[in-house]
Amino acid sequence: MEETEKTKLEEMLTCPVCRDIFKDPRQLPCGHSMCMGCLENMMDHSLDTPFPCPVCREYFGQIIRIQKSYALASIAEDFKVNKRRKDELTKSVYCDFCPEKKTLAFKTCLKCEVLLCKEHAKDHLELPVFTGHPLVRPLSDLLERRCPQHDDEVLRYYCNTSRRYICNVCALESKRDNLATEASNVLRRQLTEYMDQHFKILTKQIKESNESVKKLQEDLQREKHKVNPSLNSVTVVLLCLWFIVLYYAYNYSVENQTLTDALDKQQHSMHHIYSTIAELLVDHPMKSHIPPEREDRGCLMLDRGTASPFLGVSADLQTVERVKTKLDYPNSNSRFDKAPQVLSAQCFSTGTHSWMVEAEGYWDIAVSYKSIQRKSKFSSAFGNNVESWSLTHNGKGKLSAYHNKRKTVLSGTLHSGRIAVIVNFKNGSITFGAVESTFTRLHAFKAKLTQPVCLGLGLYHVNPPSRASIVKAL
Repeated sequence: MEETEKTKLEEMLTCPVCRDIFKDPRQLPCGHSMCMGCLENMMDHSLDTPFPCPVCREYFGQIIRIQKSYALASIAEDFKVNKRRKDELTKSVYCDFCPEKKTLAFKTCLKCEVLLCKEHAKDHLELPVFTGHPLVRPLSDLLERRCPQHDDEVLRYYCNTSRRYICNVCALESKRDNLATEASNVLRRQLTEYMDQHFKILTKQIKESNESVKKLQEDLQREKHKVNPSLNSVTVVLLCLWFIVLYYAYNYSVENQTLTDALDKQQHSMHHIYSTIAELLVDHPMKSHIPPEREDRGCLMLDRGTASPFLGVSADLQTVERVKTKLDYPNSNSRFDKAPQVLSAQCFSTGTHSWMVEAEGYWDIAVSYKSIQRKSKFSSAFGNNVESWSLTHNGKGKLSAYHNKRKTVLSGTLHSGRIAVIVNFKNGSITFGAVESTFTRLHAFKAKLTQPVCLGLGLYHVNPPSRASIVKAL
């Protein structure tokens, strides 16, 4: 799409005479433009004939009005500068898989984040496993496209709120922030409505009590005016009863006023407490849900699109568990449909990377190429091919190492549920170790890594349960 638009722009900025980018463009009365040098050459060859426009063939005579197109000249000059700069950058971009030959790059895969020559780009163009991997012209600023907060993520989306490009993790955090803000607003509104409703009910009860007391006081005043020296015993009894009623009414009024003051104080305290909680939720929504152990700046996530239908992936994409009933996942070429496995979303092609996984049950922890087969039960299993290296635990403490269908039984039993995986591209090594009070190396593979690698997890038994969690990505 980008290359097509540039081709159209280049055609619009091309002189119809010399077929080159405009140099000092001049506009004819018909609206078409050409270079000043081309215009002078054409006029020199048409001294005795009317001058025609080379585009629409309109004749203007021997004397024509021309004017310089300043905007077009500025655009053409800027286009030539940008084209020269991009051509220079493209010439200095080399294939990541040919470090010794210095082969010029042909394409850039935005998903794998690697530069490819024509030979290494064939797999991306022909194999169905690379469907959905966008290929663009060679990019020299690939490192500048990484998220400054999450080093392993690429800037993919434009955020209208912050007016900047963000990665997948930033988008997820922004979504969680919005959900936390909405939840706090709903909770505050419901609490306010509840307190207002009960306050109105109590205010109504107090008003009715005050009216009753006022009515009793008025009746008592009327009875006092009716009293005369010849009061009989019945009148005296009635007066005593009125005084008793007035006493209890007064006490009820005082008690209601006390309750009103206490309710106002409680409501003010509740509003203060709620405001404090809401501010904490809005300011730190992620910290209230993520264990301190996983607040890792380079957190590795699982790719739900590769997960087998017999694996359930958690909402934070950190934990996977073997399930008994097949889940209703959408079909795709990248999904393991028979082998109960899943790959990480991030893959790496250079440097040294370490991951820590906490697992239980019957499991595989593997390092695998992204191009591993997905549609076979046996050849897709970790360790049963040349594209993966795995450490297998049989659920009873026994360990084995697999690669290319070769099994290596490891001595001793596993007492720790935490496994460290270390990949070193420079040394060509893949190391698995147990993490207890100290690090114990379990097995190491020597491998010439020629493709981007991912972390892989395989789970095989439902009872006892088999599950695994990514604890850290260092």
